Amino acid sequence: MTQENTQDSLSAALQVPPRRTLPQPAFVLALVAILTSGGVWLYQQNAMEQLKADLASQLANSAKLQQELRANHSQMAQLQQKLQVQVETQAGKLAESESRQEVLTGMYDMLMRTESVHTLAELEQMLTFASQQLQLSGDVNLALMGLSNIDQQLSRLNRPELIGVRQAITRDMDTLKALPYLDVVGVTTRLDSLISKVDTIPLLIDEGHVEAEKHQPTAKPESAVRAFLSEIWHEFRQLIQIRRMDKPEAALLTPEQSFFLRENIKLRLLSARSSVLQRNEVTFRSDISAVKQYLKDYFDAQMPATQSALHLIAQLEEQQVSVALPDLSASLTAVRSARTSAERVKP
Repeated sequence: MTQENTQDSLSAALQVPPRRTLPQPAFVLALVAILTSGGVWLYQQNAMEQLKADLASQLANSAKLQQELRANHSQMAQLQQKLQVQVETQAGKLAESESRQEVLTGMYDMLMRTESVHTLAELEQMLTFASQQLQLSGDVNLALMGLSNIDQQLSRLNRPELIGVRQAITRDMDTLKALPYLDVVGVTTRLDSLISKVDTIPLLIDEGHVEAEKHQPTAKPESAVRAFLSEIWHEFRQLIQIRRMDKPEAALLTPEQSFFLRENIKLRLLSARSSVLQRNEVTFRSDISAVKQYLKDYFDAQMPATQSALHLIAQLEEQQVSVALPDLSASLTAVRSARTSAERVKP
């Protein structure tokens, strides 16, 4: 039983099963799918090859660029080395130039200090001379001119350490400008006018300065004989003149003494003129007072020449010829201090 069953199963297994026939559309679709897959695979293969070729080309370009970059980097390194050398060279030249500049600056400062010292020494002498002249002659305009010249020289130096000197000089100039004005020219002109008139002023004992009596015209015509006698009488009266003199000493002057009197008056006026230039108030007043007294004692005060001279004397008595003058000590002290400081500065 069992053997028969086994044979039946073996025969059944050896039998070829009947073939099934596939429908036609399915086969077409399968074929299309297979062809499509093959086409896609071929496209992918071509794309892969193209991609590999592009990648290889890019790799080659990248290698070339890397080589060029290496070459550029080498060139840049060489250029940087050259620039570094040039920078070091320029730095050396700059250091040398700075060193020379320091040397030149030191020499310039030393030269300027030397010039300042010499200029300040000259200005000190000028100030000393101007101060002495101011005290001796009292010429304020001359002192102002000297201070102005000194200030101009200081401005040309243009040194900061000289600002104090210029300020002191400016203060002294303002002090001189504030002084009252003295009409030296006007006073000397009046004195010169008096000196020129001394010889024309009539003395009390001079003849001919009394006006002759004027003949009163007669109402009736006179005869020739009467007119002749009248003229002789008039001339006779002129030979003898009687005048009252309150100062007998004036009548006792001889011609020689009159000459010396006029010369003495001239000397007094010249002395007064010199006192004006020297600003000597005491001597000026003494000389003017003496001249005034001479005119009153020995000259005829009724004559116009004498009155004119006395009028000039009165004007001179009212004139001031001296003022308290500064000594320019502030400017001198400032200049000396600046010169001492400039000499002490080490180069």
